[in-house]
Amino acid sequence: MTDQVLRPDGTGFYLAGGELSSTGPDEQTMTGTPPVDFSVTAGLFGNTEIDLTLASWSSARTDDPDSVRSEEGRLVLPLRTQPVMLNSLPSKVRVQLRAGAGLPQAEGAWLLVLHFRNRAGSSLTWQASLPTEAFGTGWLAPLADLLTIDDTEALAQTPSSTPASPTITVVHHANDEYYELLVDGQQAGLLVYHLIGSRLSITHTVIEQTFRGRGLSWVLVGRSLDDIRTQSVTVSNYCAVVSRFIEKNPEYADILGAPRPAPTS
Repeated sequence: MTDQVLRPDGTGFYLAGGELSSTGPDEQTMTGTPPVDFSVTAGLFGNTEIDLTLASWSSARTDDPDSVRSEEGRLVLPLRTQPVMLNSLPSKVRVQLRAGAGLPQAEGAWLLVLHFRNRAGSSLTWQASLPTEAFGTGWLAPLADLLTIDDTEALAQTPSSTPASPTITVVHHANDEYYELLVDGQQAGLLVYHLIGSRLSITHTVIEQTFRGRGLSWVLVGRSLDDIRTQSVTVSNYCAVVSRFIEKNPEYADILGAPRPAPTS
């Protein structure tokens, strides 16, 4: 199954949707938005302190409470998902569910389904019945081990449902002393620095609220540092995000401290 997910040409699968369903909701709960807070996260680059949100649903934050529906006695919650590449994720994810009064919290009372697709018309489904651990600190669930291959012919009839990969670019605004992260042309984040003479001081990194939880801060930091490496400057860092990035990617540690001569062509 791993070979179906991690392809050598990089054309992996995208998370295209999902739902969380529960058995036996009471009538009172179904009259309004059910009190549920649910998330599926993965540690970014193996770092458990920096979580990438794959799917979520919250009764407190959902923009579409009317999307909650009842099907044959089951409460069905369509999940918000991020169109991230499956082959960029670890083999395990953390699943955590908090259900309010009136909703079942027993072993097997909730079913999680995630759908993955690629542009070639293939699809995978991840389906798991949530154990009791999911109601506590979280269930560390296998991802690739539980994937199943769907009917590719049926999916090929609806190619428009396959999400497009976002275009991510980082632009250096040297005159204004910042790097700008763009997602499909929309500003998603900034890495700001201050340059005095040959001393470049990185001050902070910020990602817009609507783009958080996708690992974009590390994309911004990585590409910015790659560009800074080509400049003849001495680099100081005062940004916690950059510090964590370098800690997990020690090949960038040499950027800090000593002046770096610009490479010769």
